[in-house]
This record gives sequence, structure tokens and C-alpha cells, in this order.
Amino acid sequence: MRKVHIGILGTVAAVCMMTSAFAADDIDEKKQELTDIKREIEEKKELIRESRSEEKTVLEELEEMDASLQKREQELVSLEYDLETTSEKITLLEERIAALEEDITRLQRHIEVRLIALYKLNDAGYAPVMFSATDYSDVRRRMKYLSAVVKTDQQLFAEYKNLLASLSSDLDELEMKKNELKLLTEEVVRKRLEIEREKATRSTYLEGLKQERGSYEAALEELEESKQKLTALIDTLLEERREEERARMEEHDHTSPSAGGAFASLKGNLPRPVSGPTITDYGKGTDPTYNNPIFNKGIEIMANEGTDFVSVAEGQVIYADYFEGYGNLIIIDHGDSYYTIYAHAKDILVSVGDTVFSGEVIGTVGDTGSLKGPNLYFEVRHHGNTSDPQSWLASQ
Repeated sequence: MRKVHIGILGTVAAVCMMTSAFAADDIDEKKQELTDIKREIEEKKELIRESRSEEKTVLEELEEMDASLQKREQELVSLEYDLETTSEKITLLEERIAALEEDITRLQRHIEVRLIALYKLNDAGYAPVMFSATDYSDVRRRMKYLSAVVKTDQQLFAEYKNLLASLSSDLDELEMKKNELKLLTEEVVRKRLEIEREKATRSTYLEGLKQERGSYEAALEELEESKQKLTALIDTLLEERREEERARMEEHDHTSPSAGGAFASLKGNLPRPVSGPTITDYGKGTDPTYNNPIFNKGIEIMANEGTDFVSVAEGQVIYADYFEGYGNLIIIDHGDSYYTIYAHAKDILVSVGDTVFSGEVIGTVGDTGSLKGPNLYFEVRHHGNTSDPQSWLASQ
């Protein structure tokens, strides 16, 4: 019995050892699996972080599309200029070729006359002309005459040769310019198609944005942030202007670079920056897409893309560049901390530091940075605070 008992104990011990070994292996395996899972989770988290960092906001997407579109439109302007210049050169070449052909025809008639005369003269030769002279002075006179005739004929033939060379050169240049014109015309067509495609892509993007409420509301939030950034920009510009004023005062120069205190007296009489209906009023309102409450710090005036807009009063341009949420933006200082703001421009036609006058064209209407299509955004500010632009504009 003791042997059996010992045997059983040995068997149990062996089984326990084996079980312990299997358990240890299983734990190690589970630990490895857990480590792998943790590593996989961290890798996925990193991918998520990277994808988030690569995502662009709606306004960033719009800015990128606006920049690309503006670049292509500038390329189109350059191509159209080259096309016009080449067409003008072709016209000038054709006029010059026509004049050359007239000169060549005239010379050909003159040369024909001279060739007939020379032919007749060659029948007898030059000798009779010389030997028919009465004295030495007559010989010299006749030699001089014959030399002049020969020289004139040489010049005539040389001129004819030069005209033919010029004609040949101009015809070659004309052919080259016509080929250049053809290529430019094709490139202009391609560029216009590219612009139309980009505009369609932008329009599709905005339509898709409006259909996704979450994305659209996120865009509205971004626009609100842009309003705060614009206020911060104006505060910075205002402080810079104050520093400039203080510096001028220290130098005993009391002149102002802008319109002085005249702007406040113009309230109610300012010209509209562009003709068209007001599509967005100043103050509290709701966004028409999802009735989200908003506060408009300016007004939006509907106008066709490319329409000129003007400065409403004399002042100095202190900002003229792209600004996220507003597109191409112009800020004009009118003195006494009064500013007017013009946004969504297609083209900016002024530069920082320019002095502009009431009614002067400063840009063209566009849809840069806009969620609503072509329009002009217009603001009036005093010490950074906005007021209803309509109260400043003359009644229509």
C-alpha cells in the first residue's frame, strides 16, 4: 500500500508540475498577447492623431481652394495678355509685310525699266558714249555720269535684295507668331476649363457642406472665431496707428496720414460701396440654412462677380490681403479710429499705405471666403466697435 501511495503521490506531483508548466506558458502567452494588443492600440491612436492633424477645417479648405482658383485666374490673365500682345504683333507684321510688298512691286517696275535700258545700251556698249565726247572735260563728265548710273543701279538692286530679305524674315516671323497664337488660344481655353472645374468643385463642396448639418454648424463656429480674430487684428492695427501718431507728435508733426475727423460728419451720406440689394443685415439674426442664431457685424451686398466696388470715403489702406473667413479683405483707416472693411473680394486693387478717395475703385466683387456666393461684405468700426453700416450709407 505504501508503494502504491507513493506512486500515486508521484503521479500527482508530476501532473501538478506539468500543469504548473502549462499555466506558466499560458500566462506568458497571454502577456505577449496583451502586449501586442497594447502596441496595436497605441499604433491606432497614433494613426488617429495623425489623421486628425492632417484634417483641414472648412475655412482652411476654402482658403486652399480660393488660393488655387486665384492662381489659375492670374495665369489666365497673363495668358490673355500674351494672346492680345501676340495678336497685335501679328497685325503689325501683316501691315509691315503689305508695305514691303508695295515697295518691292515699285522697285520691280523700276528695275524692269533699268534692265531694258541696260539691254539697249549693251547692244552698242559703253564705248560709243565715251568716244562721242568732244573733249577731255566731256569725257570726264560722261564717265562721272556713267559711274553715277552704275552706282544708282547697284543701290537699286541692293535695296531690292534687302527688301526681299526683310520680307522673307517677316514672313517667317509671321508664321511663328501665328503658331504661337494658336498655342496660346488653346492654352487659354484649357485654363478657362480648369477654372470652371475648380469653381464647380468649390460649389459642390459648399452644397455638400450645407447638407451635412454638423459640418455646416462647425463652419459657422469657425466663422465666429474668424470674427474674433478680425477684431484682434483691428485692435493690433489700431494700436500700431496710435504708436505712429505718438511718434509723429514727438517729432512735432501734427498732420494725420488719413482723413482726420471728417468721417464722423459723413454719417448718413456715404456712397454705397457697390450697387445691389442687401442680403444680410447688421445685428442679431439666424442663418437661413438651419436657423442657427448669429450676430452679423456688417452687411452683405449682392453683386455679380467682377463688379467694381469703391471706398466710401477718403482714407489710408492699412490691410489688403487674404484673411481666413473673409477671403480677400481690405481695411481702410479714415482717421479718429474710424475704419471701413470690405471682404470676399475677387481682386484687390490697392496696397497697404495707399491713400484712397471717396468713390475710388479699390477692388472687385468675388466669393473668396464666402459660403453664400459672390457678394461684398461691408463693415464700419469705431475704436474696434461695429455699428450698422446702413445708418452710414446714403438712402438709395
